[in-house]
Formats: sequence, structure tokens, C-alpha cells
Amino acid sequence: MEFSQTYMLVRQSFLVLDGSPIKAIADIDRAGQKIAGTINDSITLCMKRILKQATLVELENNPAELSKALTARSIDALGASRQRLTTLAATTPGTRLLPDDLFNVPQNIVVPKDRPAALAAVNALIDEARASGLLQRAIERGGAVGVAVAPAGVKAGCPG
Repeated sequence: MEFSQTYMLVRQSFLVLDGSPIKAIADIDRAGQKIAGTINDSITLCMKRILKQATLVELENNPAELSKALTARSIDALGASRQRLTTLAATTPGTRLLPDDLFNVPQNIVVPKDRPAALAAVNALIDEARASGLLQRAIERGGAVGVAVAPAGVKAGCPG
């Protein structure tokens, strides 16, 4: 299989308690901090590679339990997509999202291998959808949070 160019980016960040000393992504990887993500989520897999000082805690994908872990101070921060974190923050008073992102998950279209004409057609369609504003309008109409149109030629993914 082949992958098209990236057409959208799903932003990954962290949810912390209001009084947390963690103010930005640069504050995440500190000794003594417990940073959580859900099992096998893209941000958790990324943190396994890049965290050097903080302890990674893997949790089940259960919003009530994630909220409880944060408010009970069992963890210092929860990493996930901005969409998931925004939803969780709405039901977890006393929390805030960090203003910056750890990374963006690229969204691509899979094309069968050895089909260069098909790959070229898909990439041309993405270019047209980006240039016409179709992708941006789709994000806005769908109400997606933390999703952005990928600029042409962008390289995205875990920084590690």
C-alpha cells in the first residue's frame, strides 16, 4: 500500500488541573511527574519513545476513569487528541488544556501499491480540496475540534 499526501492534522496535547505547574509541552517531561495516555493511543505510543524523565501511565479508554485519575491527582497530565481532551474538560471541572501541541497525527488516504496513477489522482484531489477551501469548510461544518487542514508538503507525526 501507498499513502497519499497528508490532508489533515489531528492535534495532540494535554489536559491538566488548573493549579498544575505544567503550563506548556516543555513542562511535560520532568522527573517525578506521571503523564498518562490511553492504551495504544497515538500519543501514548509517541510518549513511550520520547519521555526521558516523566513516568508514563497507560490507562483504559474510559472517560470517567480518566477524569477521576486526573482529579484524584493519580496523574499530572493526560495526553490525547484535542477533540477528546476538550470533551473530557467539559465534564471535568478545574481542568485546562495546554495551549500548545506535542505533535500532529497526519491523516492520509491509502492507495493500493503499484497504482501510481491512482495515487497521483488522489493527491490531485487533495490539492484541489485544500485550495478550494473544501477541507476547511468540512472541518467547520463537522464541528471538529483540534483538527487542521495540512499545508501542502507538511511532515507530521511523533517528534521522536
